[in-house]
Amino acid sequence: MDKVFKYFNDFFKGLTGLLMTLLGLAVAIQILFGGAVFGMDVIGHVSAIITALGDGGFVGLLTLLILYSFLTK
Repeated sequence: MDKVFKYFNDFFKGLTGLLMTLLGLAVAIQILFGGAVFGMDVIGHVSAIITALGDGGFVGLLTLLILYSFLTK
């Protein structure tokens, strides 16, 4: 049973790493070229998520830091 949990844990860590890399790449492309990436405003969506987390104040920043700490472990 431990092997199954380790397998799924490794799978989701890899998937999360891939998605974070793609998000960073999409933000960089939008900054460099100034337009939408794959028909989406990536920076606008990320800004909307941060604003939704505590109305963009200290609570939003704190929540973002906590999420970042979970993703970097």
